[in-house]
Amino acid sequence: MPQHRSLTLEKLVAGIDPSLMERYFTEKLPADKGELPFRIIMDWPAIQEFMADERNAQATALVMEDFSRINDICEKAKNHIVRAYRQFNLSWDEDDSPENLAMRLFLDHEEAFDFAYTWYCYYHTSSTLSSHRIRGTFKLTGAKLKKFLKEIQEWFGQLAKGRQCIVTHYDERDSTVILVKHGSYVKTVAYWKENEIDMTSFRPANEDVLLYDKGAGVLRIKASLPKDREQYIESFSRCIMGDASLAESEDRDTVYTLKPLQDGSFNWNGNEYIQSVLLTGIKLRLPGSTEPVIHVASSDVRKSLNESLRGIRLNVGELVYAKLRFALRVDGKRPRVSVEISPPARSNLNQKRYAEIISAYLKAQGVELV
Repeated sequence: MPQHRSLTLEKLVAGIDPSLMERYFTEKLPADKGELPFRIIMDWPAIQEFMADERNAQATALVMEDFSRINDICEKAKNHIVRAYRQFNLSWDEDDSPENLAMRLFLDHEEAFDFAYTWYCYYHTSSTLSSHRIRGTFKLTGAKLKKFLKEIQEWFGQLAKGRQCIVTHYDERDSTVILVKHGSYVKTVAYWKENEIDMTSFRPANEDVLLYDKGAGVLRIKASLPKDREQYIESFSRCIMGDASLAESEDRDTVYTLKPLQDGSFNWNGNEYIQSVLLTGIKLRLPGSTEPVIHVASSDVRKSLNESLRGIRLNVGELVYAKLRFALRVDGKRPRVSVEISPPARSNLNQKRYAEIISAYLKAQGVELV
């Protein structure tokens, strides 16, 4: 589930035409979920009045969820709004605000809005991306997606998270992205209803993202729970790729390694785009029956090991986590980007600016293996 960016409701409302706001409240909210103000012009004061009305407690929760999703892609994924208009051959005004463009997608083109929001989830949500080698013949069909959906519904149903599940996909030349909307555990909350406290129960909706890189034969997954990721791998291999054994491959999760940082082969001096690389965090598992793990955080871990922690060396034990800070030289700018890697399969690289430059460097250094 994405952690929504900070939402300043008044600012969002100010960026959307009142006519679109009116359409949202009259078309998207069920008639029995709330009482609209007498005057239908849904400007900021009218929306405040609506949300302050205790009869609209349930509707307000729906409004906040919808507006948070719209705000998310306006704040962090404006390029994917435009990408959605182009992908679905929709006309748009280049001078229009991102808020208006996003609301029009939400109201009139649900699939296009989901497309933009899927890419937002992939690049900007907090869940760490895991990558897995799933190599084989990839040909997506409706029958395969239906089989995949059935397995995922059964999986979440067995976990008492409900069988409600929606799977949408977008097939592009180099990759296919799959958005899975599914339920979570039922929550019960109290709210005021006139002068009494009432209770309501609901099942929150979560979104997970799977992206298959056709050229590399790599499945990348954004999901909160390891057991869900494992199920996605198994179901994708069996239902989409048609070969369940792909999920059992010995090198399935061998996507990252930190051995070059330990054996001295990693080049810390960078290249034409990268000025330097600093190691700013590590988790080092030491040998022994208790397998102790040492955590070190510093502006320069290698220097700290030499000066302050002389009994510890990078090549002692297993390096299970590293945080690298890249100082770049790009387009006359000198940005600094921190990347976390947890072998064999997890990293937050996809969330970072200049990910392609950093990924190419990590591949050249033998850290990224696909």
